[in-house]
Amino acid sequence: MKRRILMLLTIAAGALLQQFLPTWPIFGGMKPPILAAMALHYALRRNNKDMWLAVFVAAIMQDSLDLGAYGPALLAFPIMGLLANRIRNEVFSDGLVSQLCFGAIIGLFTAFITLLLYTVTGQRPFHFGLSVIRLFSAFWLGMTTLPLVSYAISRMEAALPKRRGYGWQ
Repeated sequence: MKRRILMLLTIAAGALLQQFLPTWPIFGGMKPPILAAMALHYALRRNNKDMWLAVFVAAIMQDSLDLGAYGPALLAFPIMGLLANRIRNEVFSDGLVSQLCFGAIIGLFTAFITLLLYTVTGQRPFHFGLSVIRLFSAFWLGMTTLPLVSYAISRMEAALPKRRGYGWQ
């Protein structure tokens, strides 16, 4: 129970951090995908129940912070979370190369789904040059964000006090 509460509080803190970070014009106005990295971190390291909880809470917060309608993160995060949770025993979750690859994929996939849904619904106009810059930027931002977020969450969880024996143990 304590780990779930910590997970939800961490996701809420990540949402605040993502909201307060400025957009970078050199990256096409993109912000680092902190919530996507958190959802992927928990998908690679937790069981099914915790993974779904983390993925849906992070997706709802991501869509709440975005200026468009709900939907892109609610579509992208569960797909990536399910795939990552299925192959978590075959990859090194703490390996830097695995985190760089998964971070790049989640950044690119989330940006592509967002671009696709907003263009199809007419919420944002489609500009080819800006779209390419944003996809390329999402690739690099996702690649750099996931290892940092994963390291921070792992260090924070390791700092928790371990449970001591209570009662008749």
